[in-house]
Amino acid sequence: MTESTQKPSDTTNRSDGRSDPLHGVKLEQILNELVEELGWRELAEQVPVNCFKSNPSVKSSLKFLRKTPWARQKVESLYLRMKGFSSNKRATKTPRALDAEQSRERHSEPRKSRNNQPRKSLSLPTKKRSTQGDSQGSRANPWQNARPGGHNKQDD
Repeated sequence: MTESTQKPSDTTNRSDGRSDPLHGVKLEQILNELVEELGWRELAEQVPVNCFKSNPSVKSSLKFLRKTPWARQKVESLYLRMKGFSSNKRATKTPRALDAEQSRERHSEPRKSRNNQPRKSLSLPTKKRSTQGDSQGSRANPWQNARPGGHNKQDD
């Protein structure tokens, strides 16, 4: 049997333990099979992107799908549904799923410093206010020495 005519059970129960139905399937093959099965018009309705709607070609669609993870994920999910697989078995993870996975990994264990010790909480030094002078602390009031009428000693 060739790769394109395999039944879903043939790829999920492999002897080497891989359960990814998209393993070894190129994006170009996925796109060609979808176009052959559905046509460009139906593909554009299922995955609403301009590369399928206006002047569609395999080359321009491949270029777009390789640069746009969300569109590639939709195309792969559509392909998996067409082949009889569950669409949640996709190989390409969405950027949101990747971010969530990385976030879980970062927060799963406490951060370590360079010497492999748990980090201490950082506290910034506080500036002590002087008790001399005005209640504003070290900040000077520019109007403190001003004379009524707008004249200062410096102006005379």
